[in-house]
Amino acid sequence: MSNMRVVGGLGLALSFSILAACGSSTPAQPVPVPTPTPTPAPTPPPKALSVIPPCALPTSNPLAPDCTKPPRRLEQAVSAAIDRAQRERPELFNFSNVNGGPQVLNIDDYMIAVVAALGEAGVCGKVDAEGEIGVKTDNSFNEQWIIVSRAGWGVPTDHWVERKYVGACAPSTF
Repeated sequence: MSNMRVVGGLGLALSFSILAACGSSTPAQPVPVPTPTPTPAPTPPPKALSVIPPCALPTSNPLAPDCTKPPRRLEQAVSAAIDRAQRERPELFNFSNVNGGPQVLNIDDYMIAVVAALGEAGVCGKVDAEGEIGVKTDNSFNEQWIIVSRAGWGVPTDHWVERKYVGACAPSTF
């Protein structure tokens, strides 16, 4: 009988071991699903003709430039840049009000658009504080253009698109 007790005890111990192994396991934890990293919205490109590209020519700053009114040489480039600004930046104009115009609604952005169009066409330009643009293809000369009418410049003064050649300086002043 003692063998029975030993066998019974072993059986009982074995049963407890099996039950302990089965009942003590913790349920499997769910594998966390990684949260996708949000894709940042791309930076919108700048509006057309809103940035003046750098001029590939070196700066010219002569001591005594000769500024006169020789025949214009860059009229076609200036006119093409004005036309492109009107096509690609129509929000800068009132095309319903064309008193020799169209009317310019934002003078600064318009002037930048024209000079940017010149730069993209390979012609250097700059906006002058006096309300003109300077234009050059090399440092031997530059031309000055009024591309928008402004108060005090005669009639009309409501900011119309202009294509007025002012003169040229030799060598270039910028």
